[in-house]
Formats: sequence, C-alpha cells, structure tokens
Amino acid sequence: MSIPRRSASVLFCPGGEGYLAYDAANDRVHRLNPIASLVAELCDGQRGIEEIHDLVAPLLPDGSRDEVRRCVERALAAGLFEEAGRRETEPHPPLDPAMLVERLRAKGQLEPAYICQYNLAEREPDNPRHWAALGELAHGLGRREEARVAYERYLQLMPYDAEVRHLLVALRDEAPPPRAPDAAVEQLYARFASFYESNMLDELDYQAPKRIAALVAELMPERRGLAALDLGCGSGLAGVGLRPRCARLVGVDLSPQMLQLARERSLYDALELAEIGAWLGRCRETFDLILASDSLIYIGDLSLVVTPAAPLLRPGGLFVFTLERGEVAPFRLSDNGRYTHTPQQVRKVAVAAGLEVVRLDEGYLRMEYEAAVNGLFVALRKV
Repeated sequence: MSIPRRSASVLFCPGGEGYLAYDAANDRVHRLNPIASLVAELCDGQRGIEEIHDLVAPLLPDGSRDEVRRCVERALAAGLFEEAGRRETEPHPPLDPAMLVERLRAKGQLEPAYICQYNLAEREPDNPRHWAALGELAHGLGRREEARVAYERYLQLMPYDAEVRHLLVALRDEAPPPRAPDAAVEQLYARFASFYESNMLDELDYQAPKRIAALVAELMPERRGLAALDLGCGSGLAGVGLRPRCARLVGVDLSPQMLQLARERSLYDALELAEIGAWLGRCRETFDLILASDSLIYIGDLSLVVTPAAPLLRPGGLFVFTLERGEVAPFRLSDNGRYTHTPQQVRKVAVAAGLEVVRLDEGYLRMEYEAAVNGLFVALRKV
C-alpha cells in the first residue's frame, strides 16, 4: 500500500474523545474514535503503514497490525485519506475555510461550520474575529469547554471586550455578578440594534410583547389613560401594544442605538438613556403600569429593580415583566450571558417589596438555536 495522507478535501478538528472530520467534497461529517484520530494525525504523507503501526501498537489491546491497516483502509474508502503517491489528473483546489464557514452557516450547518472555523482560527491565530466566531459556534453546538477556550483566546487579543468577559464568567463557572455590566449590555445592543427586530420577530418568534399586552388587557380590561413606564424599552415592541391604553408612556434603556429605534416609532412621551435600576432610584414620577419585556434577563438580583419600582406604582398599579425560567435559586447566569430565575425567587422578591403576585405563568418565550426558551410571565400589584 502507498503511503497514506489526509485528504486535501477534508478538514479535521478535535471533537471530544476523538477528531471530527468534515469532507467538503461530499458535505459529510465523520466522527473518529481515539485510535482512528491518532492514525489520522500520523498519516501525514511521510510514514508508511508499518511505521504508523509501530507508533500506535502500544495503545491497541492486542497490538494487532491488521487493526491499523483496516483503519487506514476504511479511511481511504470514506475519502478521509488518500495515497500520497497518487497523481490526480484534476487535483482538488485548496480548501478555503472562510468561504466554507460562510456557506455552511447560511445553511444552518453549525457542526461542519465549527470544524471549518477551527481550522481558520488555527491558520490565523492572531485574528480575534476567528476566535470569537469559533466560540459562538461552539456555544450553539453545546460545546461548552470549546466555547470557553475559544473566548479565552479571543480575550487575550481583545482584553477590553466587555461582552465576552461577561460570557466567560458563566463559562468559567465563576460566581455571577448581581447584574450584567453596563458595558456588556451596551456593546451587545450596539451590535444587535441594526437587525434586532428581524432577528427577534422573524427568526426567533419572540412572544414577550404580545404576552405582556395580553396580560395587561386581562388584568386591566377597562383601564385607559394609563401612566406607563417601559423599562428596557428597546426598539419599542412592547410599547406598540400598550400605547392605545396610555395617556403617558415613558421608556428607559441603556442602549442609545435601541432608543433611536424607539424614537423613530413616535410612541413615547419621553425616552431616557440610563441603567434601569439607577433610573428607578432617582425617579419622582408615579405610574399605573410598569413593564419590562425581556429586559430583566440582564438582572440577576431582581430586588435591584423590583424594590425601587414598588414605590413608583400607584395603588392598584401593576408591574408586568418577563424572565427566562431556570432551576437554580436565587438566579443563574447562563452561558449566553443572560440570567434565569425560579418562580419561588420571584415570589420572595415581590413579598419583600410589598407587592402582590397576581400572575406568575410559565410558557413559551421564543426560540434559540432551534430550541424553545421557556419563560416566566409575571404580574405584581401594588396593594
């Protein structure tokens, strides 16, 4: 048999206990066990089967020479290896991992995109964008440790990235801060604002604004002329459904880019650029309704918002908000940089703030990486 080498049309990367291999010519992912991965590492076009066997034999149960040969033959048949001495009449053009990643991500093929992105990052290790993209793909595939390693490499090159630094708190299993840093949220939405609504509404089936509007209609069916406060108002999606009920609608958000989107809707009587907890602490206005549509996902300690919001509610007023449902109390920082909460913790914080829990429902909030995100839909009343 001729000297084997890895095929020019296949990209390899570590994948748990063994290698992952993406065959670009046939658009197929292969998963190699540890022995096959070692054989693939040794098949560099410089070694024959006998030499490869001598290196691998100590790891084989019986030192079988045939096992190495069979492994190479299977890889040759699958197109993962080729014979080093073979001359192709029409050789494959060199693989372009960047082009492959773009094409595969557009088709939603995250695993082969991850393999290609790994090769791209290894080829250009000083390019921070490659490591950030690798971390994002690893996260989407549930490869938590690989995401952490990629983001660590990125942060070495871009040490002032607040968003990635926040993500790494979760990926390192460090104690989470009581809320996300302002800089992390600002950075996220500076990047996200330009495609926020198309992503949330068209791709992720975002339901929070509709659910909040329905909850307010159910609990305040006859009320009109409300003074309302929209915390983390974003582009104004929640404001659209509530504006007809409001005589005054105030929006507060930390992102200037998102506030500009809200301003273009002409829904709000006032828009304030601020962190919501700090703004609540200095506000002297009172409201019939306070709402927070998917904005408290950046708050771990809910008392930072619920406690200062309670005095701003008029008697009978409602604080309506959504959260991501979790199992860890008092809260958990997920690997996506958002916080999850339990119903028990919501009740505890509400009681401490002197508010009555009138609704605490669980249900579908939106999609993420093709999986449903379960949410909490909460209504607290000032008694």
